[in-house]
Amino acid sequence: MQKAHAFGLDTLESRQMLSVSYGDGFHHDDDGGSIGDHIGALTLPTLPTLPASPGTKTTADYATAQTDLAAAQADLTKVQADRTKVQADLATFATDQSKLRTAVSALLANPTDAIKAAQDKIKTDETAERTALKADYAAIQAVYVKDAPAIFTDLKNIFTDLRTHNTTQLATAKALLTTDQATLTSDLAAPKAQLLADRKALETQEQADRQALHDAIYGDPTVAPLYAAVQADQDTYKTDLATLQADTMSFITARKLVFTDIMTLNTDIAGNL
Repeated sequence: MQKAHAFGLDTLESRQMLSVSYGDGFHHDDDGGSIGDHIGALTLPTLPTLPASPGTKTTADYATAQTDLAAAQADLTKVQADRTKVQADLATFATDQSKLRTAVSALLANPTDAIKAAQDKIKTDETAERTALKADYAAIQAVYVKDAPAIFTDLKNIFTDLRTHNTTQLATAKALLTTDQATLTSDLAAPKAQLLADRKALETQEQADRQALHDAIYGDPTVAPLYAAVQADQDTYKTDLATLQADTMSFITARKLVFTDIMTLNTDIAGNL
């Protein structure tokens, strides 16, 4: 379980709700940046120069290529605008995130009664955890103290029987070992189950109390508007990033068509078509 002494913003940012704002959206330089890098390389080709007296097919194919090139240029213009928008989104988020961090730090430096109570509740949870789990581990250890000596004796007897080639006694010792091991497994079942049950209950309680602390902080009037702004920034970023990705794919498709047109034109020109 997490330790309650780390009440700072970094710990809280690791919580589920904060991951929506910080973890899932805006340190994605890879998302916005990598697409942007590809955009820089996605330049449009130049159509070949027509001969002085192009043939009918060449003329028709050239007109098609010009139309496709214009469409690809329009798609590229969209992508460039999308990239600018995503970069602006990231800048807005950085500003709003900084404001949020400052507000949370100030609040934690001078916490309200609600926040103090939530912090104290988590400390109480941790004390309860240490007490309960200590008792559970002690119960498990008591089983080993009770049952382990018999197993060690069985193993010692097996070793002696092997060394002396006492096959009759060896079979007896092995059977006794199996019985004693089964006893240990059976005796451990209840305290292990209690440990797992206590741990689950304690973790559930602490998670709820940490969520309460999160809510007290991010619901505070000095923080809530800034937190809402950061969440809105992420929503805008995700929408604009999806648009950038879609427009980039459209551009790539359009550019491929232009390359196909150029190959056709080169064939036309070479064949005086």
